[in-house]
Amino acid sequence: MNMNRGEFYKRVLPIFRPECLRNKNAIVVGVGSGGGRVATELGRLGVGLILIDLPGEVLEEHNILRHELGYPSLGKLKTEELAKHIHRLNPETAIECISLDVVAHKREFRDIVEAWKPELVLACTDNEPSRHLLSEVGVQRHVCVIGAAAYTGGIGGEVWISRPGAPCYGCITAHQQKSDTRPKTQSTIDYTDLDLPELRSTCALNLDIAQIALIQTRVALNFLLNGQVDLLGLPEKANLIVFANRRLAGHFERPLQAETFHIPRQSDCLTCGNHSPEEIDLEAERILQNVKQR
Repeated sequence: MNMNRGEFYKRVLPIFRPECLRNKNAIVVGVGSGGGRVATELGRLGVGLILIDLPGEVLEEHNILRHELGYPSLGKLKTEELAKHIHRLNPETAIECISLDVVAHKREFRDIVEAWKPELVLACTDNEPSRHLLSEVGVQRHVCVIGAAAYTGGIGGEVWISRPGAPCYGCITAHQQKSDTRPKTQSTIDYTDLDLPELRSTCALNLDIAQIALIQTRVALNFLLNGQVDLLGLPEKANLIVFANRRLAGHFERPLQAETFHIPRQSDCLTCGNHSPEEIDLEAERILQNVKQR
């Protein structure tokens, strides 16, 4: 169908000029319940998208309760079905779909970032290795990476920001572990624990996940608008937002409240310190070899 841009965008024109988004690209890694919403909200505004998910990642029936997609997409690739969904909202949005395990194929992902030169990478995955990898590639390619995670039970979640030249995700999570600046660390799911797959996939309502995903999207949109308008009012160096979906004694004392933090760079960080990509790869290989020999 022919799209009338003036009519389509008229409700947001008083806020910002939407045409400034049409030539900008964002890579969304992970298009599950959170990533699907992030991609949809950016895509409907015309941001170009590269959607990446694991090979063979299809919509299953238990996904539907919390996903942008519904029964017509059952058994089909999430990336391709999400692209169709976004095109129904904005036919002009440029979208590419890629099946890739970014952890297993790190160099291929680096090549994608180099080829597309996105303004942003959105980390919407549910495991620590992928988050660290995405942040690492962002540091190496001077691309901002914004990630998010919901806490167990959906009580809240966090959004982290790794800007070029600023602390990486590794610095942020290491500082949280050392100084307990993550107020709800004990309430988060340990995604490295393979005994928790069912808890991981059933522990939050769609509205809990959506709340955190929309904050992630707002941070991303604020970055893409690059000063045209401030949709957040975040402190300049804030790189962690912790949000309470609801009150839970001992965890969150007030519902629907956000706290922001500026987490400093770790002096010995291999990712965002003064190390070359080759040095990082060699150190990672050395660590893996030591683990194998134990």
